[in-house]
Amino acid sequence: MIFKKLALFLTLATTTFTFLSGCAASRKVQAANILTKCKLEVIGASYDSVRVDLDKFIGEQPKNSILPNPKAILLVQNIAKGNIPDSLGTLYFAIQVNVKNGSDDSLWLRSAKGIISFDSQVELPIEFQDSAFAIVPGSSKMELHTHLNIDMNALKILATDTIRISGDFEFSLTPNGELVHFAVDEKKPVQPEERTAFIDQAKNAVLSSIIDAWSSKLQ
Repeated sequence: MIFKKLALFLTLATTTFTFLSGCAASRKVQAANILTKCKLEVIGASYDSVRVDLDKFIGEQPKNSILPNPKAILLVQNIAKGNIPDSLGTLYFAIQVNVKNGSDDSLWLRSAKGIISFDSQVELPIEFQDSAFAIVPGSSKMELHTHLNIDMNALKILATDTIRISGDFEFSLTPNGELVHFAVDEKKPVQPEERTAFIDQAKNAVLSSIIDAWSSKLQ
């Protein structure tokens, strides 16, 4: 009797495991079918925010003086000329992507972890962990956020010709469904005007941050 019960238990367990494995495989196939009809396009990059370690480079504002700190003036002049001191701060920005879903079904992006590389010279981390992002039939625009240490190495972006996104993305067939893992590797040529616009935007943000930080020391 004991052996019969054990055999029955093993049979049920095997059947259940096979059923669940089949469901998981079916979900992966279904998600894969949707993804084969999806195309991820990198649209561009935009400035988000900046953190500048001002005290590290200009120190304290001279007491009883409303004149600009000479070190602050020199720092602004150097940055305007493209001379960036080491570890000036951190630039936070976003990479805009457009996902074109050619299927009739929706898919949800649950997480993403990987790198954004610029001509393989500069590699930056990306991580998306938010509420589920719906990739509906048609076009869906989203942002992947990253950050860059502001130093001379950042100037390599000036010569960038290609942005590449690669990493592991997790999708589900419902907002809270079981995760299905896929590897992503997409790249986009960078036009000179796009590169110039981003660099100008970032440089102005850094300069404004320095001026604002210096002004706050006068109050």
